[in-house]
Amino acid sequence: RVGKAIQILGNKSGIYGMLGGQCVDVESEGTKISEEKLEFIHLNKTAALLEASMSIGALLAGADDEQLEIVLSVARNVGMAFQIQDDVLDVTSSLEVLGKPVGSDEKNNKATYVTFEGLDKAVSDVERISKEAEKLLDDLGYDDAFLKELFEYLIHREK
Repeated sequence: RVGKAIQILGNKSGIYGMLGGQCVDVESEGTKISEEKLEFIHLNKTAALLEASMSIGALLAGADDEQLEIVLSVARNVGMAFQIQDDVLDVTSSLEVLGKPVGSDEKNNKATYVTFEGLDKAVSDVERISKEAEKLLDDLGYDDAFLKELFEYLIHREK
Protein backbone atom coordinates (compact mmCIF):
# COMPACT_ATOMS: atom_id res chain seq x y z
CA ARG A 1 0.00 0.00 0.00
CA VAL A 2 2.81 2.42 0.84
CA GLY A 3 4.50 1.73 -2.49
CA LYS A 4 1.23 2.31 -4.36
CA ALA A 5 0.68 5.53 -2.37
CA ILE A 6 4.12 6.80 -3.40
CA GLN A 7 3.33 5.89 -7.01
CA ILE A 8 0.06 7.86 -6.86
CA LEU A 9 1.86 10.86 -5.36
CA GLY A 10 4.52 10.73 -8.06
CA ASN A 11 1.98 10.44 -10.87
CA LYS A 12 -0.36 13.14 -9.60
CA SER A 13 2.41 15.61 -8.77
CA GLY A 14 4.69 15.00 -11.75
CA ILE A 15 4.74 16.03 -15.38
CA TYR A 16 1.44 14.26 -16.07
CA GLY A 17 -0.14 15.87 -13.01
CA MET A 18 0.29 19.08 -11.03
CA LEU A 19 3.69 19.97 -12.47
CA GLY A 20 2.48 19.48 -16.04
CA GLY A 21 -0.72 21.43 -15.40
CA GLN A 22 1.19 24.32 -13.85
CA CYS A 23 3.67 24.40 -16.74
CA VAL A 24 0.88 24.54 -19.32
CA ASP A 25 -0.88 27.23 -17.27
CA VAL A 26 2.23 29.43 -17.07
CA GLU A 27 3.13 28.86 -20.74
CA SER A 28 -0.43 29.79 -21.75
CA GLU A 29 -0.57 33.13 -19.95
CA GLY A 30 -1.37 35.93 -22.35
CA THR A 31 -2.19 33.56 -25.21
CA LYS A 32 -5.49 32.37 -26.58
CA ILE A 33 -6.11 28.79 -25.48
CA SER A 34 -8.77 26.23 -26.28
CA GLU A 35 -11.40 25.03 -23.87
CA GLU A 36 -9.72 21.62 -23.97
CA LYS A 37 -6.41 23.11 -22.82
CA LEU A 38 -8.17 24.94 -19.99
CA GLU A 39 -9.76 21.67 -18.89
CA PHE A 40 -6.32 20.01 -19.04
CA ILE A 41 -4.93 22.74 -16.78
CA HIS A 42 -7.79 22.41 -14.28
CA LEU A 43 -7.60 18.61 -14.23
CA ASN A 44 -3.84 18.59 -13.82
CA LYS A 45 -3.56 21.23 -11.14
CA THR A 46 -6.43 21.57 -8.71
CA ALA A 47 -8.10 18.23 -9.43
CA ALA A 48 -4.80 16.30 -9.39
CA LEU A 49 -3.95 17.76 -5.98
CA LEU A 50 -7.24 16.54 -4.54
CA GLU A 51 -7.00 13.20 -6.37
CA ALA A 52 -3.59 12.58 -4.84
CA SER A 53 -4.54 13.45 -1.29
CA MET A 54 -7.90 11.70 -1.29
CA SER A 55 -6.81 8.53 -3.08
CA ILE A 56 -3.69 8.12 -0.93
CA GLY A 57 -5.80 8.54 2.19
CA ALA A 58 -8.35 6.03 0.93
CA LEU A 59 -5.66 3.57 -0.11
CA LEU A 60 -3.89 3.71 3.24
CA ALA A 61 -7.26 3.30 4.98
CA GLY A 62 -7.80 0.03 3.09
CA ALA A 63 -9.83 0.99 0.01
CA ASP A 64 -9.92 -1.57 -2.79
CA ASP A 65 -9.40 -0.71 -6.48
CA GLU A 66 -13.12 -0.09 -7.12
CA GLN A 67 -13.38 2.23 -4.13
CA LEU A 68 -10.21 4.04 -5.23
CA GLU A 69 -11.75 4.74 -8.64
CA ILE A 70 -14.80 6.24 -6.96
CA VAL A 71 -12.61 8.36 -4.69
CA LEU A 72 -10.64 9.56 -7.73
CA SER A 73 -13.88 10.57 -9.45
CA VAL A 74 -15.09 12.40 -6.35
CA ALA A 75 -11.78 14.26 -6.05
CA ARG A 76 -11.75 15.12 -9.77
CA ASN A 77 -15.26 16.56 -9.54
CA VAL A 78 -14.50 18.55 -6.39
CA GLY A 79 -11.29 19.86 -7.98
CA MET A 80 -13.09 20.96 -11.12
CA ALA A 81 -15.93 22.58 -9.16
CA PHE A 82 -13.39 24.33 -6.93
CA GLN A 83 -11.52 25.73 -9.93
CA ILE A 84 -14.70 26.84 -11.71
CA GLN A 85 -15.81 28.56 -8.50
CA ASP A 86 -12.41 30.28 -8.38
CA ASP A 87 -13.03 31.58 -11.92
CA VAL A 88 -16.52 32.74 -10.89
CA LEU A 89 -15.16 34.57 -7.84
CA ASP A 90 -12.65 36.42 -10.01
CA VAL A 91 -15.65 37.94 -11.81
CA THR A 92 -18.21 38.33 -9.02
CA SER A 93 -16.35 38.99 -5.79
CA SER A 94 -14.63 42.05 -4.38
CA LEU A 95 -11.15 42.74 -3.04
CA GLU A 96 -12.59 43.09 0.47
CA VAL A 97 -14.33 39.70 0.41
CA LEU A 98 -11.85 37.71 -1.67
CA GLY A 99 -8.71 39.21 -0.15
CA LYS A 100 -6.99 39.47 -3.53
CA PRO A 101 -7.54 41.57 -6.63
CA VAL A 102 -10.60 40.56 -8.66
CA GLY A 103 -10.87 40.80 -12.41
CA SER A 104 -7.21 39.88 -12.78
CA ASP A 105 -7.96 37.02 -15.18
CA GLU A 106 -9.68 39.35 -17.64
CA LYS A 107 -7.06 42.04 -17.15
CA ASN A 108 -4.32 39.51 -17.93
CA ASN A 109 -6.25 38.07 -20.90
CA LYS A 110 -6.39 34.72 -19.12
CA ALA A 111 -8.97 32.26 -20.39
CA THR A 112 -11.25 30.89 -17.69
CA TYR A 113 -14.26 28.63 -17.47
CA VAL A 114 -16.41 31.77 -17.28
CA THR A 115 -14.79 33.06 -20.49
CA PHE A 116 -15.81 29.94 -22.38
CA GLU A 117 -19.16 29.09 -20.78
CA GLY A 118 -20.46 32.34 -19.33
CA LEU A 119 -21.17 33.19 -15.71
CA ASP A 120 -24.61 31.56 -15.41
CA LYS A 121 -23.46 28.22 -16.81
CA ALA A 122 -20.30 28.32 -14.69
CA VAL A 123 -22.37 28.82 -11.53
CA SER A 124 -24.78 26.03 -12.48
CA ASP A 125 -21.89 23.71 -13.42
CA VAL A 126 -20.31 24.20 -9.99
CA GLU A 127 -23.60 23.03 -8.48
CA ARG A 128 -24.03 20.11 -10.91
CA ILE A 129 -20.46 18.83 -10.56
CA SER A 130 -20.68 19.19 -6.77
CA LYS A 131 -23.85 17.11 -6.66
CA GLU A 132 -22.17 14.45 -8.82
CA ALA A 133 -19.29 14.32 -6.32
CA GLU A 134 -21.71 13.98 -3.41
CA LYS A 135 -23.62 11.19 -5.17
CA LEU A 136 -20.40 9.29 -5.83
CA LEU A 137 -19.38 9.76 -2.21
CA ASP A 138 -22.76 8.39 -1.10
CA ASP A 139 -22.15 5.33 -3.29
CA LEU A 140 -19.18 4.40 -1.09
CA GLY A 141 -21.60 3.81 1.78
CA TYR A 142 -19.62 5.43 4.59
CA ASP A 143 -20.54 8.14 7.06
CA ASP A 144 -19.16 11.06 5.10
CA ALA A 145 -20.84 14.07 6.69
CA PHE A 146 -17.48 15.72 7.39
CA LEU A 147 -16.29 15.34 3.79
CA LYS A 148 -19.58 16.62 2.40
CA GLU A 149 -19.39 19.67 4.64
CA LEU A 150 -15.77 20.27 3.62
CA PHE A 151 -16.65 19.92 -0.08
CA GLU A 152 -19.55 22.36 0.27
CA TYR A 153 -17.24 24.85 1.93
CA LEU A 154 -14.52 24.49 -0.71
CA ILE A 155 -16.88 24.60 -3.67
CA HIS A 156 -19.27 27.31 -2.54
CA ARG A 157 -16.74 29.48 -0.78
CA GLU A 158 -16.75 33.24 -1.12
CA LYS A 159 -12.99 33.56 -0.64
